Amino acid sequence: MIQLPFYGWSLITPIRSQHRLLFDWGICFVRLSSLFAGRKLPSSMNNESEKPSNSDQPLTTNSDHSAGLNQAIEPNNLPVKENEVSPPVAQRANPLALFIPGEGYLITPILIWINVVLFMLMALTGVNLLHPASDDLIRWGANYSPLTLDDQPWRFLSSCFLHIGVIHLVFNMYALLQIGLLLEPILGSRQFVIAYLMAGLAGSVVSLWWHEIVLGAGASGAIFGLYGVFLALLTTNWFDVQTRRDLMRNSLIFVGYNLVIGLQAGIDNAAHMGGLLAGLLFGYTYYFSALHPSRASTQAGWLLLMPPILTVVTTIVVYVNTGNPFGEYDRLLKRFSLLEAQALSVFRLPPTTSAAGVAKAIDEQGIVSWRKALNVLTEADQLALPEELRQRTKLLRQYGRLRLTSFTLLQRSLRDTTHIYDQQIEDLDRQIYGIQKQLEKQ
Repeated sequence: MIQLPFYGWSLITPIRSQHRLLFDWGICFVRLSSLFAGRKLPSSMNNESEKPSNSDQPLTTNSDHSAGLNQAIEPNNLPVKENEVSPPVAQRANPLALFIPGEGYLITPILIWINVVLFMLMALTGVNLLHPASDDLIRWGANYSPLTLDDQPWRFLSSCFLHIGVIHLVFNMYALLQIGLLLEPILGSRQFVIAYLMAGLAGSVVSLWWHEIVLGAGASGAIFGLYGVFLALLTTNWFDVQTRRDLMRNSLIFVGYNLVIGLQAGIDNAAHMGGLLAGLLFGYTYYFSALHPSRASTQAGWLLLMPPILTVVTTIVVYVNTGNPFGEYDRLLKRFSLLEAQALSVFRLPPTTSAAGVAKAIDEQGIVSWRKALNVLTEADQLALPEELRQRTKLLRQYGRLRLTSFTLLQRSLRDTTHIYDQQIEDLDRQIYGIQKQLEKQ
């Protein structure tokens, strides 16, 4: 998950980025994937290989675990032997097949294509390929907390398919390709996509809960979750001892290295931790559901549903109970802008309007609107906001007070038909101009 700063009208807090992590992540996956090069495929995925004996048979030989749960799965079928851990043969024989859905490898290429096509659509609409603007990312569904918490919870998931530049996309899709090749044949397509979406949702929720404000996008939380599933299986007897030892070492290097890197500024470790923990939970429930065949269609099925249900319930709790001061601040500033426009409209009265008419409009429309606008800023002071936004509110209050004073003097000048306030009004106008320039720089 990458986060970008959003420099909008009101939300100017810098937010962190994590391009460094994406590159290192790919290196770790290369190291992991090298363990599987040229290994033999299980009989369930390769018709030419010999059928393993019962003692060596993998825990589930069906391409989809949802079907495997309805079969008799004996605990003594564990562990899976080293030569049974391998990508499907078609994908090993033909690199182009890596991007073509097939039996035992359906969801991974579909997810890759969804991410790639979405990025292409963004590019076709003019979004920058290397450095998309914050407004473009928000428009396409990034996890932007003021909007996510403001009746747009779909951003929790849409952000998992959105990427901040082509480099971000390439490294995330490479990471997804690597783990998908290894994990989807084990889980089956249905459980694999559930794990992906669940981990992505968990990563987005934890990121939003942890950060003061977030503008995030990327599949890394979901991919970390898939890695969590794989790591959970490695801590059980799903694999034989030697396979487990080799994979565990490389898996811990991957997780540990990326979490340590995540301690640096610019990396959203919250999304990664959320996805990883959700993946670990899913991995263990998957293992125990497959371990008890007599309860395959009832308890085991419900056990598999527990992690997704828990993730959804947690999302609802966080969504309902997390305050949205930035969203409220944005709404207040929109009200301020409307009142400002209403007040300044007195300068667009018809030229034929009498001085008395202008004076009346300034009094009833201009002065009243500026007083309401200052009350709006008083409401903004009650919100829990970072210092940058408090300073902006302070400048807006100075601006509003100067405008109110200027309008009051102008109204008196027109009402009394006098020029004694002209110099004061000019001084106020210069001060107003100076504050406007300060606001433009923020």
